[in-house]
Amino acid sequence: MVEKFLKKHFPESKTTEGKAAICSFHHFPDESLSEALERFRGLLQKIATHSFSEPIQLNIFIDGLRPQSRQLLDALARGKIKMKTPDKAMDLIESMVASDCSNPASAQDRASSIKW
Repeated sequence: MVEKFLKKHFPESKTTEGKAAICSFHHFPDESLSEALERFRGLLQKIATHSFSEPIQLNIFIDGLRPQSRQLLDALARGKIKMKTPDKAMDLIESMVASDCSNPASAQDRASSIKW
């Protein structure tokens, strides 16, 4: 029954298209880190059948960041952010989102609600 529901509402073509959108994620030049993370999470939620594990999701997100954002995360991590556990990496990302100067009013609210 679950399989029929998934095939009806999430056909393979839609899942494939969604996975491609997730894999091609990139951080826009005029977008804050918190906005990029929110948009990425929206992509993941839109295609609930994406089947990407948490570490893969983190890698896709980090790889899609602008170089400056990735460098800041690496500095915050005192090494490569991708070498941290998913939980530690997410803590660091949330910390950076919470201090995002381009969107100070809502950054803390978003950081507290972000979960992979």
